[in-house]
Amino acid sequence: MRKANDIYIGGSVIMKKLIILLTAYCLLLSTYTLPALAQSITADPMTIGVGARALGMGRTYVGVAEDSDALFSNPAGIARATGPRVSTMYSSLMDDIGYTVIGGVYPYGNRSALGAGIINGSSDLALTNSDGSSAGTGRWGNTVLFLSAGTYLNNLPAFSNLDKDILIGGSFKYYSRMGSGGNDVIANVSDASGTGYGFDVGLLYPATEYLTLGLAGQNLLASKLTASTSSNDDIPSSLKVGAKVTVIGKEGEAISSHGTRRLYLNADYDLNGNNLPNTTHIGLEFWPTGNFAVRGGLDGSNPTLGVGLRVSGLEFNYAYHTYDGIGQNATSFFSISYLGEGQRRMLRVKVDTPNDKAIIYEDHVKVSGKVEVVPGDDGAPAGPLTVKINGVNIPVEKDNSFSAEIPVDAVGKKLVLVEASNTAGDYASEERRLIRLVNFADVPEGYWAKQPIENTGTVGLVEGYPDGTFQPERALTRAELATLLVRAKGLKLPDRQAQKIFKDVKPDFWAAKYIEVAYREGLIKGYPDKTFRPNNKINKAEGIAIMVRFDNLRVASEVFEKPYWDVQTNHWAARYIQAAKEAGMLKYVERNYLRPKDKLARAEAVEMLSKTALAGGRIKDLYTWEKGFKPEVTPARPTIRASIF
Repeated sequence: MRKANDIYIGGSVIMKKLIILLTAYCLLLSTYTLPALAQSITADPMTIGVGARALGMGRTYVGVAEDSDALFSNPAGIARATGPRVSTMYSSLMDDIGYTVIGGVYPYGNRSALGAGIINGSSDLALTNSDGSSAGTGRWGNTVLFLSAGTYLNNLPAFSNLDKDILIGGSFKYYSRMGSGGNDVIANVSDASGTGYGFDVGLLYPATEYLTLGLAGQNLLASKLTASTSSNDDIPSSLKVGAKVTVIGKEGEAISSHGTRRLYLNADYDLNGNNLPNTTHIGLEFWPTGNFAVRGGLDGSNPTLGVGLRVSGLEFNYAYHTYDGIGQNATSFFSISYLGEGQRRMLRVKVDTPNDKAIIYEDHVKVSGKVEVVPGDDGAPAGPLTVKINGVNIPVEKDNSFSAEIPVDAVGKKLVLVEASNTAGDYASEERRLIRLVNFADVPEGYWAKQPIENTGTVGLVEGYPDGTFQPERALTRAELATLLVRAKGLKLPDRQAQKIFKDVKPDFWAAKYIEVAYREGLIKGYPDKTFRPNNKINKAEGIAIMVRFDNLRVASEVFEKPYWDVQTNHWAARYIQAAKEAGMLKYVERNYLRPKDKLARAEAVEMLSKTALAGGRIKDLYTWEKGFKPEVTPARPTIRASIF
């Protein structure tokens, strides 16, 4: 006669241990009745594969997500790993089902980590015939293999400007349900074996130094657990939200009156699919010292307890969990985790303003931000905080924020260095690279030559007037152009009185030395009558010819086509104009009309100068962000240079 509790498959009976094994994972999800569990016997083994620490806190871990245990609840948390982490857990469920968890995390790159793990539950089965006689033994087991990755969201190119530390992670999971035993008379247990896959995603957001929020979607886009029989089972999905509240101490710095003691209140809520009821989890974790913890919680309506001990880079955790849906309803869980040397307390400087690679025009910049204190595993207090910007102490608020106006003494590349330290010897720094450009009052935003004027002025090739203007439309004199070219080349002026090269340039003329050097270097030429006519306004044709010689451009012996509609091939400067056009100096010319006899404006001269090899190289170096940045160490106000060009 068949026993009431026996389960028949074909011509055989598999004892109730099989259904207990298959439904145990659902039982551990919350407080269910056996009829409800029988509807979903392929529950995810990861529902208890969360580690003994989490089980002791009522299975709250979505908002905690630390070390390698984060693999099982919220993969975003593995990005926190500062070194290799390994965790293992073992339990004998109902004194009959062996349950093993192994997970590992390895950090790589910039605050990122990879993880892998396995969760396995298995048991021997006693097979009986319909008459109750023994039919041998079989074996049944569920296994989950998974690969995980986690990083900080601002490591991703699309979120590189995000100024908040939001962690993101994901896991790919492979499910395998395996059985063995049976024969031609007794149905094979292996007929119910199957495989499937699922995906987990997670987010972790340290909202404040007292609150961390977590979100995890488990088994999203999961497949069915495909069996060799015609019956396929769904892999249950769920959406989990969690929070970790620091009641005593804080994540940035221990409250001094409590020393190393910390108390955390955690809460998770599971929105379960597959017609399974939603579940609430509440847990407490108290660290009276940096190495010992006591825990308690409610997993649904099931009370839990636990303790933890950290010694020499290892953490030992024990959890006691009751399940009122099972007769033998008390289960103990043991886990051992490798934490390495443990996380050392760290300072982290976050600069809100200015942005890195910022362009500024003012002689000062506002620097603001905050210093985060990441506690070490020992929970020791960090001590008073000091913040320096470019070597100067600045005030720090109670919440470790800072703000100050920092002088920028001159144009060009500038480095803002923010340093934070405390009396415990911790140190951190953050840099911001800036470029301060010259700013002329009469060169407004949108002016066609604004960029070349500012760039050449910043690298020291041109200068404005003492009143802060550039006068870009003013016609350029021959003396001014000679001065511009000598300064641009960085040529040294003689330390004697200027020699008389041209009969109309007296030795005491303001630009006499520049004209002498420019002439000897072949940058300028005079007229056949031995004059230079220094105060004459230079026209475009003359200016272009001088710029071509300045840049050592190749000049053709003759021109066969008009370079511009108003420049004939036999024009004395046609060869120079053609060379300048081919070199890209004259891209600003509109409608193919050069107007070679018009006066050359200062803006036009600077536009052509910026396209020369010398100026182009200096400008390229100015905007090369990887080198050339040094901090300002002495607060100073910039001075205005009173000179032309």
